[in-house]
Amino acid sequence: MAVEQQNRRISPAERNARFAMATRQNWQMLPAISGELNSTVSFNLPKVRYLSKVRLLVEAVITATHASATTYTPAPFAPFSLLRKVSMDINNGFSPFKLSGKELYLYSLIRNNAGVYDIKTSGRGRVVQGVEAGPDGVANTVRFVADLPVNVNDRDPIGMILLQNEETVVTVTVDFADLDGLAPATSGYTFDVSNIKVTPMVETFSLPVARDAQPDISVLKLVHSTSQTISGSGVQTLALPVGNTYRKLALYIEDDSGVGVADADIAGNFELVLNQADIPYNIKPSVLAAINQEQFDTILPQGFYVFDFSYQGLSGYGGSRDFIDTERLTEFWFRFNASAAGKITAIYETLSRLRTR
Repeated sequence: MAVEQQNRRISPAERNARFAMATRQNWQMLPAISGELNSTVSFNLPKVRYLSKVRLLVEAVITATHASATTYTPAPFAPFSLLRKVSMDINNGFSPFKLSGKELYLYSLIRNNAGVYDIKTSGRGRVVQGVEAGPDGVANTVRFVADLPVNVNDRDPIGMILLQNEETVVTVTVDFADLDGLAPATSGYTFDVSNIKVTPMVETFSLPVARDAQPDISVLKLVHSTSQTISGSGVQTLALPVGNTYRKLALYIEDDSGVGVADADIAGNFELVLNQADIPYNIKPSVLAAINQEQFDTILPQGFYVFDFSYQGLSGYGGSRDFIDTERLTEFWFRFNASAAGKITAIYETLSRLRTR
């Protein structure tokens, strides 16, 4: 009987529960790293414990000068657009994150508590960009916290990365954009950006002693993006990468001036197409937008739509029932009818299983 108990396979739910009882959370700040416009900074994560999340505190000062105006208009998606690209790379060839600042902002909206990303012009908010201007120049605070969560949610350890391993090196790289990332060139205005820095905070969990309490680290969560130009009106087909399992698929459709398109400007329905024939999702854009408002408790930016396959009452906490496994697919498409030229960007969260020899 004892042997049978020893040999019994532990379910993922049991393993997760044992991990929760046998570990503890750690929050550790890393030293601030100074940067500047059009520069790149990077850092390696400490080789301790299981990695759950990296938070990036990004700070800068933008001084706006104008002879008579008292405010200025920030860039679209500022201050996140100060980041040209953010990536997290493992030396095994996988990149859990590879997004632009704009894409990272949109991805942040579709986790939970989207309201914390409302942009404030002053005060204690999570996302702050002052907008004052004046003839002598007004120094405005720029501050925001961007999250790079590697596990699937704040409850389950699936997707965690074992940092306490001599063979594993995890590097986070931040590319800063030019001035347009915070404020586009505007007649009569002079802008100066200074004191750019990024301060990382690493969230990790200690290693349980018991083997059956250690999380399954054979699964990695990957968050990447792809874009395609829309040359004009007509049916558009965006071919998405196959091979992994999709948990979320977010789509931002913009016109040729970079403004998100209205629901009414998209003719027909959105379709997700598997192997050119199977269409499990066929939905009107305005209906999907309404579902998204229900799912994320906020109205998403115009032109932004989400298929959240991880939603079962709460985003990210559902089981695998609706995941789309593309390992055996040859084609996975998003298809819709555009009314004019523009661009479509897909942000997708997938799971990849590491191969073991």
